[in-house]
Amino acid sequence: MVLKVNIEDKIVLNRFIVGLLYGVVVYAIYLLRGPLEASRIGWAASILVYYFTIPYIVYKYKPPSRFQVYFRGLATFYATWLLTSILLHELFRFLGVVE
Repeated sequence: MVLKVNIEDKIVLNRFIVGLLYGVVVYAIYLLRGPLEASRIGWAASILVYYFTIPYIVYKYKPPSRFQVYFRGLATFYATWLLTSILLHELFRFLGVVE
């Protein structure tokens, strides 16, 4: 059985992975600098991180529409990094690693 993945799925998966990695980085900033600084850096840098995915998407997948380049996976990226940070915080708090 061969799964056929279309270009939109590849773009969303790519932005999911970037969001996951970015969420880990934001959580590390939270541990090192505190919640206020992590929020400031996280939201400001998230725009830059997302826009750095654009040239990669264009180069790798050559999508036919601008919508796919700029907006496909936008909600996935933001939801993933936010949920990753929240889940890591809750997990480490549950394990007693942080307060």
